[in-house]
Amino acid sequence: MRPNHYNNRYRDLLKRKIGCLAGEVFSRCDLSRDDSNREQLRLNRALNIFIEEGFLIKISHGLYAKAKLMTLPNGKAKPVLQASFEEVAIEALNKLAIKWEFGRAIQEYNAGKTTQVPTTLTIRLKSRFRGTISAEGRSVLFEDSTNAR
Repeated sequence: MRPNHYNNRYRDLLKRKIGCLAGEVFSRCDLSRDDSNREQLRLNRALNIFIEEGFLIKISHGLYAKAKLMTLPNGKAKPVLQASFEEVAIEALNKLAIKWEFGRAIQEYNAGKTTQVPTTLTIRLKSRFRGTISAEGRSVLFEDSTNAR
């Protein structure tokens, strides 16, 4: 953790703003409309400190999810998502305005065609997306190569 910095007031305001945001996922645009280089560097520093403190988890390029610290039995603290990974991933896709549907395995399970419980979040994209969404060692698996180059 970094020592106190002179921008504590800015970070406190930013932390309150993040707390007031609806949902678990937000983008940099939700925090600042100022595109000046100085403001973006300031925002970068604050977000990186929040990630180090375990207040946020970066899930994709420019997307962050709210987190909380979980104390492990060995005494160390680890940041974890406040909502399930599936909820966060779906909210991220919706925030990016990407058209999607669940993958074949999830659809078959939901329709009652199989009793095999899907363990991986598989998504079939209906619009192009070249990024990744991942957190806590898990990532979304995209079907049918819609996100390929």
